Order: sequence, then structure tokens, then C-alpha cells
Amino acid sequence: MKSRLLRRLLIWVLLVPIALISFLLLVLCIKQDSIVQSQIESLNATYEGEVIVGDVHLAPFESFPYVSLKIDDVLVKEGKEENASVLLDVADIYVGFNIWEVATGNFNIHSLVIEDGKANLIVHTDGTTNIEKALTSPSEDTTESDEIMEIDLRKIELRNIDVHQLQEATGKDIETMVYQAKGGLSSTAESIRIHVDSEFMLNVFDNGDTTYLHNKHFEFHTDVEFNTETGKLVFQPSGITMAHGDFELEGSLDTKNENTIDLKIKGTKPSFDMFIAFAPEELIPVLEIYDNAGQIYFNAIVQGPTKGRLPFIDVNFGAKEAYLENSSVKKRVDRMGFIGHFTNGEQRDLSTMEFSLTDVFAKLDKGTFKGDVFVKNFDAPEIEMTVDADFELPFIVSFLNLEDVNDVQGSVEMELAFHDIIDLENPEKS
Repeated sequence: MKSRLLRRLLIWVLLVPIALISFLLLVLCIKQDSIVQSQIESLNATYEGEVIVGDVHLAPFESFPYVSLKIDDVLVKEGKEENASVLLDVADIYVGFNIWEVATGNFNIHSLVIEDGKANLIVHTDGTTNIEKALTSPSEDTTESDEIMEIDLRKIELRNIDVHQLQEATGKDIETMVYQAKGGLSSTAESIRIHVDSEFMLNVFDNGDTTYLHNKHFEFHTDVEFNTETGKLVFQPSGITMAHGDFELEGSLDTKNENTIDLKIKGTKPSFDMFIAFAPEELIPVLEIYDNAGQIYFNAIVQGPTKGRLPFIDVNFGAKEAYLENSSVKKRVDRMGFIGHFTNGEQRDLSTMEFSLTDVFAKLDKGTFKGDVFVKNFDAPEIEMTVDADFELPFIVSFLNLEDVNDVQGSVEMELAFHDIIDLENPEKS
């Protein structure tokens, strides 16, 4: 008798939660269109931009432990005109709710997953952006509806989102292909805190042409805090990986003062991987065959307004007691050292860019290499270079893996002093 009662009690204990969850899922399924459409209508009434969505489906396990609604074909436009530019065009968005909050009629969003799409951010010639226009209210008296859901995003995830930032004044297009990004968001009346772990590829195009920054792979891990009163976004010490180079970043962005940025970046890996990371894509596999180490540093600052222009950039880097070794042929460049500097200068453009590599020294088996190079004004580069070197040719052939060069003998002694202004359209005249 007692065992029968226990079995019945156990069945009820199991069935009641299942029945309750099933009922709540049914409620969510029935109300899914009204939940989404009411928010879309409220957003479209509140802001100049327009949100258009396709079908809505129940996807209960996509963002477990949250229960999700899947929204197909989401389009966000700068304005409501038919030819208004598109800010966001994605295939799927999953909006997650707490199932127990749904039981009380509370449809707060706790998770957001966006996948397979494109975002287009445009900086117009007057310095304004399409995002600013989209988020502008039709009138100062417009207030948000009480029906808009409170958003406390504990889980945010992006998958395969291609982000373009186009500067109309310069024709520069910065593409960030986000393979995946995960994070969360918590907010108070005074601040918004965000955590992000991401992997992406960066390309910079200049009027349609590829530039030095092409197919650069990054990982970025950061915690940021945005003060809603001051408009300041503060980056806590964050980690960046570019190719095999590891860097730390910290600083701030003042969104109410021409997007003024103040960042400090430093390398954290005691090897040439920091420098290899900046090499052109096709050269990286060649450089990666060399073992390397040494006392190597990289420190950079990025400061100043960014709205419609480049900030000030100043980079100091160098090495001492370093080496490069081609282990396959047992050839090694030893006792390497140099001091490097780069800046985009007072005007923050090509005309005031400067690059220098000084106190360059390396021991090449039975010889040495010494040199300095200075480059000013990248519009019409003024180059000053000195080289003092002596080395054995067979060593260079082996070290550089020049397999097509055979039976090389002899040595080279070189003293070079070069100073000229390079005409980039007619470099052969130099």
C-alpha cells in the first residue's frame, strides 16, 4: 500500500513540472507573434529607422537554459523610405526568455543569438552615421512605449556576421568578418557592462582596393563599461591575438567628444611573433619557419578624435640579444638588435607619417650586418639609409632557403649611404 502511494506521489512530482513547462511553452508559442510584433511596432514608432522581420518560430532549446523564439529574415534600415540604406540584414535571430518569468507574464529578453548576415555602418561626409539617424526620434516629445521589454542580456552570441564600416569622405571600408563572438551585458541606470570573447578577420579597403591590412585574423577578449551619463566607454585590460602575436590593450572611448580614443597597446610575447603578425599575409608562412626569441618589446598609443578622421598613432618597438634560426639547415642569425619607431604625425595622414629602424645589428655566421633607415612623408617618401655589412654568400643562400641557387661561393662587403625622395609614380628615377 505504501509503495503504491509512493509511486503515485513520484509520478505527480514528475508530471506537474513537465505539465507546467509544456503549458508555458504553449503560451509562448501562441503569443510569439504578438510578443515580437508589438516590440517591432513600438520600435518603429519610436525611432526614424525601420525594423522588418519574417516568420517567428518557437526554438525551445537553442539558448538553453533559456527558451527561445527564432525570428527569420531580420532587416534594419536607416529610415522608412523604400531606398533607405540597410544597417542589418541577417538570416536568424534567437531571442531567449526565462521560462519561469514567462509564467508571470514577464517577457524580459535574457539571451540574443544573431547568425548569418551582414551589418553596414556608414560614416557620412558630415561625420554623422546611419546608426545615429536610425536611432533618432521623429520628435522630441516621442517617448518609448511602456510595452518595450526590459533587456538584461546575460548571453549574447554572434555567428558569421560580416560587418562593414564605410567612410564616405575617404572611401575607406573596414570589414570585420566575425566568425563567432560570445559575451553578456548587464546594466544599471548609470552604466552598461559588457564582456566579449570574439574571433574575426579584418580587411581594410581603400576605394575598393586591398590595403596592407588584408585577411588579418584576430582574437579579442575584453570587458568594457559604458557610462551613460558621461558617454565614456572604458576598456579594462584586454587581450588581443593577431596571427601569433599576443597584445594587451586598455583605454577609453569618449562617445560625446568626437569619439575621442585613448588606447595603450603592448606586446606580451617575447618573440618575433609580434612583428610577424604585422607582415603581409603571403609573407607570414615564410617567416614562420624560423625559430626565434630575444628581449623584444612593442608599445603603442592611439589617441585623439576619430569621428571622420584617423587618431594619432605612435609605436615604439625593438629587440636585443635576439636570434633567428633556420633549424632545417642549422643556420642562425645571432645577437640581433634594433630600435623601431612609427607615427602618423601631426596631420595624422601619409604626409606626416614617419618610420625608423636604427641601431640595427646582427651576427651572420662569419660576418655582421649594421644599418639604419629613416622614412618620412609616405606621400613622397624621403628615405635615408646606411648599411655596413660583410657576409658569406653560401650562408645567405642556406639561411633563406634559396633552393634555385646552386654552387654559390664568395663573400660580400658593403658600405651603403642612400638618401633620396621617391616618386611613387616613377620609382625608377630614384
